[in-house]
Amino acid sequence: MIDGADPRQLAIELLVTSARFTRLVAREAATAMPRALWRALAQIDDLGPTRVSDLAAADRVSQPTATTVVQKLVERGWVERCTDPLDRRAVRVTITDAGRDALRLTREAAADALLPRLARLDPETLGRLTAGIDALSAVLQAEPPGEPARDHRPDSRSDGRPKK
Repeated sequence: MIDGADPRQLAIELLVTSARFTRLVAREAATAMPRALWRALAQIDDLGPTRVSDLAAADRVSQPTATTVVQKLVERGWVERCTDPLDRRAVRVTITDAGRDALRLTREAAADALLPRLARLDPETLGRLTAGIDALSAVLQAEPPGEPARDHRPDSRSDGRPKK
């Protein structure tokens, strides 16, 4: 059990545990969506309309990799390319309703895969998990030093549009 006295060790354990958790869910979820597409689709949903270069930076992949992933998402009808209203030469990628549905179904499949594990936990542990989610949300909303404040409400995207 981590006591939180050493913030650096806490950060390391958080990273290791969350990565293991993500891999577990990806392995056990009954979904046909490849993990790279799932991750990119979730990024686009979070970012709102975005340039491929910004998606690549957010997902820490090369631009050619992001372009390939976006093309696969376009082929499935989950995202569409549109002209950037600020720069007519540039293209933005935006999630479609079909993409939102695919993302929702994939998340539901992941949740279904976790339900048997959650069912084995006692109410106190479930309560601690709930508190942990609240704490993780606070970490995600905390601004890094030197960053401008943004709206981090869970019901809005970075572009200010409400999530559906």
